Amino acid sequence: MSGDLTEFQRWATGNLVENRNRGIYGEWLVGQALGVIGNDEVRQEWDAVDLHFDGLAIEVKTSGVSQTWNQSGSSTPRFGIARQKRAWFAETDDWVVYDEPKRSADVYVFCLHQSAPATNENVADPESWSFWVIATSTLDNELGDQSSVGISTLDQLAEPVDWSGIKAAVQRAARR
Repeated sequence: MSGDLTEFQRWATGNLVENRNRGIYGEWLVGQALGVIGNDEVRQEWDAVDLHFDGLAIEVKTSGVSQTWNQSGSSTPRFGIARQKRAWFAETDDWVVYDEPKRSADVYVFCLHQSAPATNENVADPESWSFWVIATSTLDNELGDQSSVGISTLDQLAEPVDWSGIKAAVQRAARR
């Protein structure tokens, strides 16, 4: 048997509806909107934050109204925002243990895939997504130690933007 990287990639990530792959795709969509993913760049698993833009640490959280296990109905999307006790920073290969648990990012981008039923084709379409961009300071001040957040709360904290509005929204959030 010879290792065919293309076949492996199709096998491992071919189902964009699956939560893990949709999450990684959401990170990629945000990275593309921000222009921070180079052609030769490879995603770093388990880094303290997902992306870096203009000196900002960006955390991307992804959910969808349709899941692989429930194509006939919709789910209630939630996003994890728990403060962490420690974080690994890939660039320096350092583990940091915080005296008080904290959120490592400067800005959060919440990505919601809206199409139901979800398919690879509509997951791949940026128009099928809504995005909320919120400064971590806002999450800290408004939600404190809350470990997850839903759409109604996101709507209270920020106006959703489409894919083309992510960059400007991140820049606005950074000024808060």
